[in-house]
Amino acid sequence: MREPILKAVSMPPRLFMAPFVLAMANFVVQVAWMFLLLALFDANPLISLSSVVFVHILLIIAGNKEPHLSHMLQAWGTSGPATSHNIYKSKGVKLAP
Repeated sequence: MREPILKAVSMPPRLFMAPFVLAMANFVVQVAWMFLLLALFDANPLISLSSVVFVHILLIIAGNKEPHLSHMLQAWGTSGPATSHNIYKSKGVKLAP
């Protein structure tokens, strides 16, 4: 009964061996860049497609080192870096006065 849940937690979704969210973001950004280059400079689309493959290979390498990379980036995006305004002037970030 617990096997599907454990499998989903232990192995996050992937797209062609790269973390899913990062691979889709890479594809969307690179295709938009390709259409921009085509419209403005009449560039060869093979240049953009080769950069898609190159960045995807880098994502595969990063995804093998840290399988939960896309989840970590999503969690960091919602929390962000710790910032606080101190009541009294002092050095560093203090979460309590």
